[in-house]
Order: sequence, then C-alpha cells, then structure tokens
Amino acid sequence: MSSRVFCQHCGTPVPSHREDGFCCAGCVYVHDLLHQQGLDHFYDLKGGVSLPPVSPQSLRERDYEWLQELARVEAATQVTSVPEERRSSAPVELHLALQGISCVGCVWLIERVFSRHAGGLRVNVDVVQGELRVTYAPALFDVVAFARDLQSFGYLVGPPHDGQAKKQSSGLERRVGVCGAFAMNAMAFSLPAYFGMPAEFAFASWFDMIAAVSATLAMLVGGSYFIEKAWRSLQLGALHIDTPIALGIIAAYLGSLGGWIAGVPGLKYFDFVAIFIFLMLTGRWAQQAAVERNRRKLMRDTSIPESVTLLGEERSRPLSALQPGVRFSIKPGQSIPVACRLLSPQAAVSLEWINGESESQHRLLGQLLPSGALHIGTRGLEVEALESWQESTLRKLLEARRPGEFRDRGLERLLRVYLGVVVAVGWASAVVWWWQGAGMALALQVMISIFVVSCPCALGVAVPLAEDLAASRAERLGVFVRSLGLWKRLTRVRRVVFDKTGTLTLENPVLENAEVLKDLDEAAWTALRTLVTGNLHPVSRSLFDAIGPGALLQNEVQEVVGQGLSLTDAGGHEWYLGRGQEGDACFRRDGVILAAFRFRDELRSESVEEVRRLQQRGLVVQILSGDREAKVAHIAARLGLRRDQWQAEMTPEEKAAWVAANAQDDTLYVGDGANDSLAFDVALCAGSPVAGRSFLEQKADFFFLGHSLRFVSGLLDTARLHRRATRCVFAFSVSYNVVTVVAGMMGHLSPLAAAILMPLSSVVTLSLVAWTFKGVQRKVREETAVSFTKRVAAGGYS
Repeated sequence: MSSRVFCQHCGTPVPSHREDGFCCAGCVYVHDLLHQQGLDHFYDLKGGVSLPPVSPQSLRERDYEWLQELARVEAATQVTSVPEERRSSAPVELHLALQGISCVGCVWLIERVFSRHAGGLRVNVDVVQGELRVTYAPALFDVVAFARDLQSFGYLVGPPHDGQAKKQSSGLERRVGVCGAFAMNAMAFSLPAYFGMPAEFAFASWFDMIAAVSATLAMLVGGSYFIEKAWRSLQLGALHIDTPIALGIIAAYLGSLGGWIAGVPGLKYFDFVAIFIFLMLTGRWAQQAAVERNRRKLMRDTSIPESVTLLGEERSRPLSALQPGVRFSIKPGQSIPVACRLLSPQAAVSLEWINGESESQHRLLGQLLPSGALHIGTRGLEVEALESWQESTLRKLLEARRPGEFRDRGLERLLRVYLGVVVAVGWASAVVWWWQGAGMALALQVMISIFVVSCPCALGVAVPLAEDLAASRAERLGVFVRSLGLWKRLTRVRRVVFDKTGTLTLENPVLENAEVLKDLDEAAWTALRTLVTGNLHPVSRSLFDAIGPGALLQNEVQEVVGQGLSLTDAGGHEWYLGRGQEGDACFRRDGVILAAFRFRDELRSESVEEVRRLQQRGLVVQILSGDREAKVAHIAARLGLRRDQWQAEMTPEEKAAWVAANAQDDTLYVGDGANDSLAFDVALCAGSPVAGRSFLEQKADFFFLGHSLRFVSGLLDTARLHRRATRCVFAFSVSYNVVTVVAGMMGHLSPLAAAILMPLSSVVTLSLVAWTFKGVQRKVREETAVSFTKRVAAGGYS
C-alpha cells in the first residue's frame, strides 16, 4: 500500500507529479493568501473537513457584467417603495448563488472578507442552500470588487438558483413541520385514553375530536404526498414504495374515523396516523435535502451564454432570438451557441467539448464555427448564425436530461407480492373473526391492525438514513451524489466506461519541464502570467496552472491567432509566448528565448492502479473517446487495456449508440464533455469530474472533486455497504411483520400496541443502519492505524 499525500489546503490527494504538498496551484495561492492576510484561523475552524480543491481556472479573470446589471435592477426595484429623499441612502439586498463553501470556516472567512469592504451592512451565508445574501449601501459598496475578493479565495458567486427546486424542497420541509405539530397534538390528546381515562369523563369527547381533527389535517397536509405518488404510479402500471405506505395511512385513518363515529375504541388509530405521516415525511425530506444540497454545490457554467448581443444593438437578446442570418457577437471564453459563419478576420476555438481534442483550432473569415465550440481567443468575435437556437447541437445537449427515477422491476414484483399477501391476510382474518361471531367491529379492528403494522414504516425511516450515511461516506472520497436511487444502480454495474480527455487525463496538459520556471526572474514571471491569464488556449491554461494567479502588468496583450501572444511593458521590452522549434511553446523577451516548454497529457492520479482494481473486481473497463486514435492508444497502453477495450474518434451519437447497444443496463459512464452528454442519457448511471468549465456535472448522478480516480472503487464499495445495511433492515422488517401480523390475526394487537411498536421498530432499524456503517468505519480506522504504525517502524514518516 503506497503512502498518500494530502493537500495542505483542501485535503484531497496530491497528484504524483507535484512535490509541494498541494494538489494544484490554486490551493497554493489561496493557502499563501490566507497566511499573508492573517486569516489562517480558517484552518482551525475547518478542522478535518475536506474542501473543494481551488481550481486555478476558477481564479482567472471573470466577466461580472451580469452582476453589475443584477445589482442595478435590484437597486432600482427595491428603492421604489422608499421615500424619494431617502433613496440615495436606502440599503439594497442582493441574493446570489455561492460555490466553494463547505464548512463553518468558509462562513467565517466570507464574513471577514465582507467586513473589509466599505458600505457593507450585513452578510448571510447559507451553507446548506449554497447561497449568499448581502445587504449594503449602494453609494459606498462595490459589489463586483467584493465578488473578485471572494474569487481570490476560491469562492465564486453566480445568479440566484432556480427557484423551482428550492420551492419543492421548502414545500416538503413545511409539510414536515406542520405534520410534526399535528402528530404531537394527536398523541397528547390520545394518551389519556391509553392511561385509563373513563369514557364518561367530561372532556373525553373533546379529546377524541381534537385527535381526529389533528389526524385529518395531517392526512390533508402530509398523507396526500404519499397517496398522490402511489396513485400516479398505479396509473402508469407500476408499484412505488409509497403504495404500501398509502395503504396503511388510508386504512388507519378510515378505520379510526369509523371507530370514532361508531364509538368503537378498538378502531381509533388517530395518533398512529399523524405520527406515521410525520416520520415518513421526515425520512423523505432527509433524502431529498441531501440530494438538493449536492445539486446546489455547483453553478451553471458561465461560458455557456444566457443571451447574446446582436450587431448594431446595445441590449442583449435571449438565445431564442437566434435565427439563420442573424449577426451577433461572442465574448472571449464563451461557447458558440449555434453553428455560425465567422465574420471576423480570424478566430481561435477549442473543439474539446465536441470531439475531445484539446488543441486549438484556427478559423478564418467565412469559415464555419460549430455549435458548442469554445472561443479561446482574447478578443470578441463577430459571427452570422446558420441555424436557429432550437435546432442547435448545444441546445439539444444542454436540455437532454437523464431519467429522474429508474424503474426497479425487482422492487415492483416484491411490492406486488407483499401487497397481495398483506391484503389477503387482512381480509381473510377479518372474515374468520366475523364468521366466528366476534362481530363486525372486532373483525374490522383485526383487518386494520394488520394493514397498519405491516406498513414499511421502518424502511421509510431507515432507508433515508442509509442514503445519508452513504452520501457522507462518498463525500469523504470527494464524490457528491445528485440523484436518488444511485446506490441501487451502482450494485448492478458490471462495466465502467471512461471518456479520455479531462476524465482519465487531467483537464489540461501538464507542463513536463516545470523546472525551467525556476530560472525566470520576477519580471518574467509577471509578464508570463499576464500573457496567459486571459487566454483559454491549452498551453495558456497549463502554464496558468503551473504558475498560479498573482500580480499582472497593465499592458494590453496582443494575439496573433495560430502564432502566439505578445505584449510590450512600460520599459519597452517585448514579451512573446508562441510556437518554437525548441519546444511545444517558447517564451521570449526581445526575441531572446527565456524558456522552452514541453507538455504532455497526464493521467489522473492513481488511474493505472484504479483500472487494475476495477478489473480485479471482475468489471470490464472501456474507453470511448472523440480524440485521435494515436492519443487514445497511448493512454490505453499505459492503463494496460487491450485494443477491443477502447474506441477513438467517436461522435456524441456514436458514443450513445455504443452504450445503448453494448452496455445500457450495467454501465457506469464517467465523462466531462458535451460529446459525452448523449451517452450519459442511456447509461445505467453516470458521473463527471468538476473541471474549470462545468457542463455534465449538472446532469450527472454524481460529480467528483480532486485529481484522483481512486474514488470509483470506493464508490462501488459504498454501494455494497448501503445494500448490506438495507438488507439488514429488510430482514428485520420481514421478521417484525410476520410477528405483528400473526399477533393481529390472533386479535392481540390493540391501537396502543400499534402506537408503541411503530416507533420502536423504527428505532431498531435506525440502529441497524448506524451499526452497519459504524462497523466498517471502525475497520477502516484500524487498518489505517496499522498501516501508519508499520510505516513509522520502517522509517516511512519523519
């Protein structure tokens, strides 16, 4: 077992090619900045929490025009209700999405940064929602300067999150709170009867009425959630896990209502109805809250334009305005939304999202720019649309969505048998008791008691806990789950398919001879950083990764498309970065070569070991790439893959067709570009790395941070652990249901017994889940301690 080094800033594994104790130049920069500005208390507050790595690309210059416009609109909107004489001093409140927060240390740091800006009044950071709310005096506070200050520490602000998902989450949260109040009310007014309150007591009827009203309101507010889902699934010809829950709720409520009206105490389950609904809603809310929290950790990629500026117009127009013949402009760093004809003299674009090739492509006046190409030059482009936005490839890839839920045929069959048995046993027991002369009331009590105690209430509470514990374990691997049901699908994986560029390899080529940077003086470092900071060419991105952010010259950078970048400083020296015979790129001052750079595609840390581990588990590993055959063959050879285990020069449609034809029902697909989007939609499950330009992580089942691929086997191990925990819960639930159903058939299950057994069974199942995960964590800690002791004894640590 090899020794692993973890980043001093974020805590993720350090790639093998770095020797400074950090995973990337971004973490180096933020680590040094925190110490230089006296904010290193951040690390004390952070503790052992892992942070998202600070990608150097996220520290590049960003376009904040949208923020200026948002601040202007909000200021104009909010001051309309303020008297005119006070409008100049009226505070403005701004809501923003926030990326990069993970712990209380982040909150503390953001508050300290905010306090340094004049005019700032209040700041509120919501870690769970991934949001930032600032209140400020518009005459004094510079919103863009604050955003840039946050960016220097690795935090990115963006437009507010889409309100629809938040509305659904908050709606379920409100249901939980309201049903909790109803459950407490129903229990409080049911307890006196359990403790022997006589029926002739003056307020006994009032107590029953309050319990009945509380249960009715709980049914309307919370029970309807499960009943609607069960009904919709039945309309589609399927059975949902909510179907037996809905059956139990309806049976208990109708029985209680009938017992209350008929004066039969043995049929009153009002407290059970309210408490059961509350517990089931709590479990469902916990599941969805964890998933929504991970979905909000990342913002949509800013390189994908929300609007464009038409030539001859000053205001922006939505992408839907693009039609053949419409002329518009594209800013540096933005994606080409539709297929276009170039009107500018020349352009530099990257097609890595389309075919996986990272090399810069040069286009001249009149040539075609495909939809989805990334403008990597330093100046804006003028183009003419050749198609509408509705017909564009980028729109189709952006709007494609993976199915929200996968139908589990095995679960449907199990539920069908389960429900059939429960209903048959309930009705048969009622008929037997009535046939034996026990009376209709007692026969109904037996039937309803069986329906009530056989509800999968334990599963409804324990399974969400297992989901949460599994998600927490995945987060320690740098993986964030975005979809419910992922763990079950992962247990069916028999094949792992990787994209190459940006997935198996790092997003940018690695500077092979980084030692040449050490020979540059401070002036050369500053000039080189200025040249590469505003350029998205692969060479520029790689050099920016190597040298990191810092001081810049104020001189304008000139670009000769296809040749290189140049600038002239205040002292009259000409600095140039471009092609050269001595390396992949040469850096010159006044024509004299200062450094010749060589680059190579670098595999992610532990890729070779991870592929070997996956193959040892009996999984098939495959590469599907749009890159050239020679480059894919080289990477495949390093991973030890045979010729039949990789494909090259594939289009997005060919990737999707291959997955659909060969491995749709058992494939984990890991990719990062637009050319993987269609394959994502047909694979069993899919994941994506978080790169400098987000795309697929917004539609993946999970996304991962850091530079290592080791998480894949760890994620599959977590899925197996999740399955073990749920099987333990299922085994207990079966045993519990057998015992309680038999007791109900014999007439020994009263409402009091049901009210006691229901929460008790939930406690037992929660304990089973916690014990399963805790046992594995203890084993991992013991193995780590043994490994550490052996290395200390062998002199492996100093």
